[in-house]
Amino acid sequence: MGVKEIVERMEREATAERGRIVREAKENANKKLAEARKELELQKKRFIEAEEKRGVEEKERIIRAARLNARKLRWKVEEEMIGKALEGATKRIKDVKREGFNGKSYSTILSGLIKDAALSILAGGRAGGELAVMLSEEDAAASFVKPDMLKKIADEINQDKGVKVRLSLSGERIRSAGGVIVRGKEGNIEVNNTFEQRMARFFTSLREEVLKTLFMK
Repeated sequence: MGVKEIVERMEREATAERGRIVREAKENANKKLAEARKELELQKKRFIEAEEKRGVEEKERIIRAARLNARKLRWKVEEEMIGKALEGATKRIKDVKREGFNGKSYSTILSGLIKDAALSILAGGRAGGELAVMLSEEDAAASFVKPDMLKKIADEINQDKGVKVRLSLSGERIRSAGGVIVRGKEGNIEVNNTFEQRMARFFTSLREEVLKTLFMK
């Protein structure tokens, strides 16, 4: 084989090798390009999903915040309205003392509170004895409760329950808008029937009634 043939053969082989390299490079480039496009689409999809998720989370956060604010506002309004209702009830006590309530004088109302307290003490196992009735300074000065009233209440209880109970006015005064505290002579048991304490005891049911009246129309 002469030099010319060798050169020509080398050129042919070089051309073939170059073609192979070019083909492989193109195939590899196309493969890489396809992978890059696939990765780009995947990244794009992930980005969209993340943005949608963030959008949903942000929307839910806004809704949760709005609901919380609405609850807080409702609680605030409820408490304000209940406070006003209870404040109005407390102020009404002065009218009750002057005018009575449902046809009953304030003295009659106090008589019922005293009897109720005395019966509660007896229900606790006390067999009778001396019970002291404590009033506010205002109610004591106005003589809403007199000794003959206490004797009448004691007589009713003694007759109904078969016990010996005596009721007397205590010189001790209580801080209250109205009502009474009845205490055993030994001071070891008492029933608080002041208006404030009675409202506190029935606050839950009173609250439900107020809310029903104010918000469930």
